[in-house]
Amino acid sequence: MRNKTLKKSKAVKNLEKGARKDDILLAAAALFASKGYAATSIRDIAESVGLLSGSLYYHFSSKEEILLEAHTKGVTQVMAAVEAAIENCIDPWQAITLACEAHLAVLLGPSPFSQVITPQFPGSFEGELRDILLHQRNEYEALLRSLVDNLALPEEVDRKLFRLALLGALNWTQTWYRVSGPSSPEKIARDIIAMFRRQLN
Repeated sequence: MRNKTLKKSKAVKNLEKGARKDDILLAAAALFASKGYAATSIRDIAESVGLLSGSLYYHFSSKEEILLEAHTKGVTQVMAAVEAAIENCIDPWQAITLACEAHLAVLLGPSPFSQVITPQFPGSFEGELRDILLHQRNEYEALLRSLVDNLALPEEVDRKLFRLALLGALNWTQTWYRVSGPSSPEKIARDIIAMFRRQLN
């Protein structure tokens, strides 16, 4: 009986630790997005979740580790949303439209993790950390590349430039989008795709 109680107690502690770790990541992502990575301190993150700075190191070894896990969550969220949206879709233009809708739904949604996966964010780092951040998003970039490659574009269209221009238009919405505005993220995505298609006719 005592062993079962100890095992149960350990399981509860692990759950609590996991929940606290998620709280830290959520708070850190929000701070990184609003203040910037460099201006956010370990103390800032700890205080936002009611911890002492030293206690935070029980969950993470460094601010860099927090950033990498937050970035991973952001990439995973967008990737999962896009993959779910395009599942069983066989029309290339419909697939990329659905992908863009899902992309913006996450990017402009309530999750702060999306704020740390925009192109501008890893661009502010140098060296190994920047390389790791870019590597984390390679799978998502490959998915978008495959969607663009499936499109029936005129031969003179540079597909890489098309993809980068499309992503730029989508990601720039973060600077002007307002929840109280007239258009939803999904409608904005559809309108952007429609404008790109009109230019190709």
